Amino acid sequence: MVKIDYVDAILDQCLEEQTISNKKFSGKQRDVILKNVTFDNCIFQDVNFDNVVFDGVDFVNVIFQQCDLSNKNFYERLIKNVEFNNCKLIGVNFIDSFIKKTKFEGVSARYINMSGAKIDNLQISNSDLSEGTFIEVHFKNVCLNSVNFIKAEFLKSNMKSVDFTSSDITDVMFDMTSVRGIVLNQFQCVELAELLGAEVKFS
Repeated sequence: MVKIDYVDAILDQCLEEQTISNKKFSGKQRDVILKNVTFDNCIFQDVNFDNVVFDGVDFVNVIFQQCDLSNKNFYERLIKNVEFNNCKLIGVNFIDSFIKKTKFEGVSARYINMSGAKIDNLQISNSDLSEGTFIEVHFKNVCLNSVNFIKAEFLKSNMKSVDFTSSDITDVMFDMTSVRGIVLNQFQCVELAELLGAEVKFS
């Protein structure tokens, strides 16, 4: 593995670059609009993005560590080989994005919206995605470990072989397309059957 020497940087000093590479950003950032930019091989550490607007920004080989990206918009973007570690992603919009080789670890992502996203090789662990929206999502090679999906919506999505057995799917809304081929434990099967209107009898 090639060692990367990251250079400390500030976002508003990178506005002239179309590809921002080998940079490390940390702490509070000044007001800035980032438009049509790709971050490649970058690290964001303890960054609050309240003052940052993303407009056509892609992320490749990027690590977010303890950052707050709440309510940010990543519509139709590329998110590839990205790690979100202990980050706040409340209300983040990944609609129609391509998400590949990405990890969510310890994230708070209530109200996340991944509708229309194409997802290939995604790992989510010890995270809160409650009340998230997943409509017409294509899931491939997804690994879930202790994920809170309470009151989330999965509609018209391809989720064959997605294993929810270690996750909380209380009051989750599934339609018949999305439920086809998913993996559940015995208790989740009973709850899902009741949600779909079936009457469960125990002998």
